[in-house]
Amino acid sequence: MTQKYLEAVDDDLDFRESGDYAKDKLTILDGYINRFTTAMKDKEWRSLNYIDLQAGPGKNRFSPSADIMLGSPLLALSTRFCFDKLFFVEINPQAFYALQARVAASDQGDRVTLFDGDCNIAVDKIVADIKQMDKQFLEGKWPCLNLAFLDPEGLEVEWKTVEKLASLKRMDLIINFSTSGITRYAGQAVEHKGDQIIDKFFGTQEWRPIYERYRHRDNSVIRRELIDFYLSRLTDKGYVNTDRQELEFKNRRNVQIYTMIFASKHELGIRFWNSAVQDVSQLSLM
Repeated sequence: MTQKYLEAVDDDLDFRESGDYAKDKLTILDGYINRFTTAMKDKEWRSLNYIDLQAGPGKNRFSPSADIMLGSPLLALSTRFCFDKLFFVEINPQAFYALQARVAASDQGDRVTLFDGDCNIAVDKIVADIKQMDKQFLEGKWPCLNLAFLDPEGLEVEWKTVEKLASLKRMDLIINFSTSGITRYAGQAVEHKGDQIIDKFFGTQEWRPIYERYRHRDNSVIRRELIDFYLSRLTDKGYVNTDRQELEFKNRRNVQIYTMIFASKHELGIRFWNSAVQDVSQLSLM
């Protein structure tokens, strides 16, 4: 029975329910993970680490197709050349239970540290653990190389969390920027002076005059300006994402749900990302 926990089949545990549009997100993530781990497997890293801040139950079921795919944590756990350490965070109790059972079924499960709770709190322990690995001198060893996947349903990942991840010297980020969340909360947020959820998401209130400037324009214009502002915040942290390494995802009503952002401090990461995206683009043309 437990073998089913690691396969893209119904195993009677919880699923993350998603629209079919989310299939490409997981396919691109899988492509990047495989390129990342394959290219780095023989390098002298102290540890190759994967961080999933909204890991979910480990499997996704899509609508309307009813197709099932491995979710982000199981993709990272089942890649050919596995990460040395994996950190999975999930706040929903039912999803955490399913994730825990599926991880336990894996031969690589002992590499995983599970966190049951808020990712904005768990990130402190994760970053501290990685910094401790980097702290001691190990001759011939490079600092840890890290990949973090941030897949919120809304705006729950605060900027301070992104900053903490970015404080690690070698950290690639794949972020689902919730454009639907921005659209949902921005209008009411600008009517209040106190900190709102969007202020925590951007880590500042500087997004507000940008929104005010474009609020009467088309939503696509507002989204573009706010994404660019977010990217500029990443650039300030040393990320080389000037080419807008991102993809838009829309639902069946052609409404934009989120934008998938990639950020790396090294050009090689951008090459891996573009290659993974290109593979999906070619599949969609077949």
